[in-house]
Amino acid sequence: MPMFNLRLAIAPLILSGLAACDALDPPPPQTQKMPSAETKAPVVTDRPLGLDEIRTPAGIRVLPAEKRVLVLSGHVAAGAALYRAGDREAATSHFGRLTTDGSATERAGFEAFGFEPAAFDDFPTDPTGETETSADPSEAEAHILDVIAETGTRPLDQILFLLEQCSDSYAAGVLDAAIERPLAYQASYGYAVIARDIARQIEDGDDLLLELEILVRMWPDEGPVDADAVAPEPAIGTQIARARLAASIL
Repeated sequence: MPMFNLRLAIAPLILSGLAACDALDPPPPQTQKMPSAETKAPVVTDRPLGLDEIRTPAGIRVLPAEKRVLVLSGHVAAGAALYRAGDREAATSHFGRLTTDGSATERAGFEAFGFEPAAFDDFPTDPTGETETSADPSEAEAHILDVIAETGTRPLDQILFLLEQCSDSYAAGVLDAAIERPLAYQASYGYAVIARDIARQIEDGDDLLLELEILVRMWPDEGPVDADAVAPEPAIGTQIARARLAASIL
């Protein structure tokens, strides 16, 4: 059995170990800086956006187009997982970021990377709509990865930015292992998935890919679906730190 497959096969044991460690001892200091409870308050993001601005679970940020693509890519991955899981209402909130007029400012400049809003036309963007679709999210997922590749940013830099978004979004969405803000919790999963998919393109990146695969598996098998209890924030923070360490040695 190839070394990577062997290590991936024991990933559930690693996850169990992380959970056990969290139960026995507090997380080591400075393993992963997580925002304080004060950041759990609702973030006001309903004002009109200016040039290069984009809404994130942590608030409005000013980012160049190549990073705004990464922010929205997490919503593609989250929406696709929720769509497959049958949660149409949740999926629409994410797909709408790629197509609706209200989010057009966030997508400014994406055409330079070959972005096509039509790639998402088959997916519902109105949670109150009654029309059922049977679209396959695979093409939309492949399209956003192609767009990311066309930005010209180094894959490692993309992964590190996505891990930052994953951490910020999880901290904004989860408190005491309970989902407080579903959209932030769901987007965090999407960032982990996109980071993992990008890592698959990196030569000699098996260690990084393993850590990112473990990170993705800290959500339910169906994706970021609703659950009474989810992975504690310190456990997610520790795994993100492991992924960052693996990226730092490439």
